[in-house]
Amino acid sequence: MMIYGAECWPANRKHTNKINIAEMRMLRCMCGYTQKDRMKNEYIRKKVCVAPIEDKLRECRLR
Repeated sequence: MMIYGAECWPANRKHTNKINIAEMRMLRCMCGYTQKDRMKNEYIRKKVCVAPIEDKLRECRLR
C-alpha cells in the first residue's frame, strides 16, 4: 500500500529513506519490539519474512 504508484515517483534517496523508516516502524510494531529493544532491521525482516523496501521499489520501477 505504501508503494502504490512507485513506478511514477522520482528515484530519490530521501523518499526511499522515509518509506523504509515507516516500514520498519510497522514491522517492529507487528513483532512487539520498540527501538529501545535495539533489534537489527535484518533480524526483524527475517522474522517477518519481508524483503527490503528498496528491492520492492526497484521491482516496481522495472515494470
